[in-house]
Amino acid sequence: MRLQACAACFVVLLSVVSAAPALRANTTLLSSNSEVISVTATGVATPTNGDAIALVIPANTTNYTATPPQKFKWVETNGSSSYLSSGTGSVTFQIYNSHQPFKFILVTNVSKWSTSNFTILAETAAIDIASPQLPGQVHLMLTNITGQVAVQWTTNEQAAGAEVQYGTSTGHYTGSANASFDTYTNKDMCGGEAATTGYIFPGIFNNALMKNLSANTIYFYRVGNPATGFSPEFNFTTAPADGEGPVQFLAIADLGYCETDMSLEWESDYPNSITTTPPGTLAALKVAFHNAWEGNWLSFCAAREVTNAMIADAQKGTMLVHNGDISYAQGFTYGWDVYWDMMQPLISHLPYMATQGNHERDWPNTGDRFLEENAMDSGGECGVVAEKRIPMPIPHPGQQYYTFSYGPIFFIQFSTELDFSQGSAQHDFIYRELKAVNRTIFPWLVVGFHRPYLEPSVYGNNDKSDIRNQADLQAAFDDIFFQYQVDMTWFGHTHWYTRSCPVYKRQCIPAAADGSQRAPVHLNIGNAGASFSWDVIDPALLTQDIYAAFAMQHGYMRVNATRTTLHIQAVNSLDGSLLDDYTLTKPSNWKANATVQSNFAKTFIGNFTTTWAEEYGGDAYGNSILDAAEEQIFADNSSILATLANLTTLANPVTGPTAFESFQNANPIWQALNTAFLTVAGNTTAVTSTTLYYYQKIYGPLFEMFQQFPNGIFKGPMASAPLPINPPMGVALPQAQVNALLMSSAAKCCTYI
Repeated sequence: MRLQACAACFVVLLSVVSAAPALRANTTLLSSNSEVISVTATGVATPTNGDAIALVIPANTTNYTATPPQKFKWVETNGSSSYLSSGTGSVTFQIYNSHQPFKFILVTNVSKWSTSNFTILAETAAIDIASPQLPGQVHLMLTNITGQVAVQWTTNEQAAGAEVQYGTSTGHYTGSANASFDTYTNKDMCGGEAATTGYIFPGIFNNALMKNLSANTIYFYRVGNPATGFSPEFNFTTAPADGEGPVQFLAIADLGYCETDMSLEWESDYPNSITTTPPGTLAALKVAFHNAWEGNWLSFCAAREVTNAMIADAQKGTMLVHNGDISYAQGFTYGWDVYWDMMQPLISHLPYMATQGNHERDWPNTGDRFLEENAMDSGGECGVVAEKRIPMPIPHPGQQYYTFSYGPIFFIQFSTELDFSQGSAQHDFIYRELKAVNRTIFPWLVVGFHRPYLEPSVYGNNDKSDIRNQADLQAAFDDIFFQYQVDMTWFGHTHWYTRSCPVYKRQCIPAAADGSQRAPVHLNIGNAGASFSWDVIDPALLTQDIYAAFAMQHGYMRVNATRTTLHIQAVNSLDGSLLDDYTLTKPSNWKANATVQSNFAKTFIGNFTTTWAEEYGGDAYGNSILDAAEEQIFADNSSILATLANLTTLANPVTGPTAFESFQNANPIWQALNTAFLTVAGNTTAVTSTTLYYYQKIYGPLFEMFQQFPNGIFKGPMASAPLPINPPMGVALPQAQVNALLMSSAAKCCTYI
């Protein structure tokens, strides 16, 4: 039975089927912000493996095209193995931070959630939360004023009297601060899912500021309202006085969120077949495989592994820095609710300092720097959601750049999604801050942003590409970062870990006589949870000296700093092992000298040359190669197909806790691709000579490297062996064919298809 648009029709139609199928939840009232609910379907006369139970917010939804379900589970797979014979099955859902009454629906014939292509069999009664003033999503933030810590929490309603209470003894609060209120509606969004199908009421954001805090002190606090009650008690440790150490904290980029209940979600920019293909079919295996090799974009479950590892490590830390691509909600309010549930145990104890990435900010014609490129990565949030949920000490709304200090480190944070070219407001801000920072107080200077400053990436066929953005960043900042002696830059966007040597003009710069480094070290820490960017690695570029360490495992960065050392450790979240371990040092009497640096720069002549992949970089050829391999796998290679069916990576392909969270789990997928491609390499009707050439230049060497370094650590002090100077080639082409390709325009033009 199809869902009708009007509410009256909906009631009449349901009354017809209500005597048979039924759907019941084990509660109608939640007492906390995070609870497990059991939902049972009974009386289904003709059950199928395409029957699902879905969460709908709000409960009064009748137009499922305007407000599709937030998540769902297949009844047979997740509920009961006897469902197909009995018509009865139960599933459980984890509910996070619900701000409105909600319900569950039992549906069949699912083909596309966003257009109501399903038939409703039954629904539960509405489920509500007991206390609309129950605090949730508690997180701390610093300001740019020493001795202050801000706190935000979310409630379902706004009420006078909301406050934070805090003090230096547990249960004894000597200070308090009233909260101000904020929220956003779909009318505040810039378009897309954020303004339409992805929007649900996000709750009321309560913001309060704890002032006059003593340095290096443990504070205890709770948030809430004297009239309705408070949260449990939390605690945090303030930083040492300005310029003093030691400090220890954590840093990440590109995290995301993960459902703990193994439920599936839909998002309009992903192939709906990935989420709506019933399990246990060849089609399901194919879309699972496709999802995995494309990067598993429906799963960020490595994010929860990384978050849990950071929670265990947080006893030693006092802050978390997050440089862009935060929740990956991309216009779906529900994604933020899951994200905060995952993060609250960590950032209710560690102040959380964030910059926005493309998945928070970019939307066409809203002021980002990609006006001509139709960048839509925020799903229509256009920076508004992140700004309201994680208020940073920015100058004005929309100006997503700021500074803050932490012990002996001074931080400059800016947005790579906004104009940063010379003469822009953001560039002027950064230049002023570089000149003004007192390096006697703050010997360490770290600049944070999102897109890569220096990366072994071949993605380069548009203005959003890695190659183009690196060139823009280096043109804007190479000279002033060198002159004012920036020690490190931290960024993400490509999903791996990279550390450069101290670099100026893409060339390693020797240390000064006192052992201090004279140029910035660039670190990509985008390996926190989003799927690996394995298909844009340039193997030839990776062998060059400017890249001192490279790893493709999920994890985070641990930072320890004193006035004379800045020590970073890249941590593998699965087992706590180190992906990299590196220390910068300075003598206690170190002094910055911009004049000396400037004079050096005037006479410096670089000798860096681009690689073949940088010059011809793009991603269109990658799609051609991988599509050809995938078609071969599912066409006639039964042995490869059988192997894929048993891979751990595909055991739960969308949101399984082991799905794609490690290089070891992902590598069999890539090797299967390689095997399949080699099978079809000689078939000129399936694979063009240009595709073969790109395979020889990029993917052949890449898959060889994956086999050589099975732990995912390719370079650096933790690597098992030196990276080959000349990466091995894959398929060999006849030299005459290679010469013809080089002499023609085909090889170059195809990167811009």
